[in-house]
Amino acid sequence: MPRSPGRSLAALALTLLAASCSSAPEKVQSGPSTPPLKQCGTEVVKHGHGYNGAARECIWQAYRNREPSEFTTTRYTIEGDPVTYRLEVTLTGVVVVVDSKDRYALQGVFRHACRNLERIMQEGREDRFGFALSACSGGGADRFAVP
Repeated sequence: MPRSPGRSLAALALTLLAASCSSAPEKVQSGPSTPPLKQCGTEVVKHGHGYNGAARECIWQAYRNREPSEFTTTRYTIEGDPVTYRLEVTLTGVVVVVDSKDRYALQGVFRHACRNLERIMQEGREDRFGFALSACSGGGADRFAVP
């Protein structure tokens, strides 16, 4: 039995909708008109060690001043699986690329474009802070935290 045009159109629309909602990995590239990024630094936090307060302060100040900059943090789950967050401050907000290799959660590379970044104190530690991001698009969440 031949397909009806309406049914084919509906299938095409669903396919396009699914593709647009995909959280497939995206390569984030700087174009020729994009200013070079200031490198704020990196950290690798495992069992509470490796926190880089200077790098976090750098990306926070970059966000406040809308200075294109980059900061990367890798945190390990209790099972030892790495989750890496790359924060890139842009002129209009923050791009966050999350690379999760967590065996007990969603795995993959997810890109979020967020308008707002807040500094939040880490529970029980007055000398350490993380970030809360909101007004995000992409990657399946409109808000989340970078510990």
